Amino acid sequence: MKSVLIVDDNDRYANNLIIYFNKKNIKTDRAVDATSGWELFQKNSKYDIIVSDVTMETQTSGLWMMRKIHKSGYKGVMAIASTGFDVFGVMGFSAWFLPWFCGLDWMIPKVPLKQGLVEWNPTKRIKNQISPV
Repeated sequence: MKSVLIVDDNDRYANNLIIYFNKKNIKTDRAVDATSGWELFQKNSKYDIIVSDVTMETQTSGLWMMRKIHKSGYKGVMAIASTGFDVFGVMGFSAWFLPWFCGLDWMIPKVPLKQGLVEWNPTKRIKNQISPV
């Protein structure tokens, strides 16, 4: 069975992701901040997918956690779910910058996620895929 690590301090967004992955028969673990996300990852680096928020303990703690995971040699799918992607122009820039910075594959905007819709937007690292699941 596939597994995903969800790192988000907001229950609504995290629960919508958990529901989404459970419907696809993907086991979910959740961390409420980047520190505990890193700890869970270290205990189980076999996650198939990691989805993280950006702003938790600090404005960028999720980005730095994802960079640390990427630099550790993680080969699975990496996604960020962020309200920043709902701002015009941010996703376009992020599609180029974040693959280099933290190995990001997918971007998930939070406006649709708030309604329970998981929209997978590829970075420049991903080609010809609709979603990773």
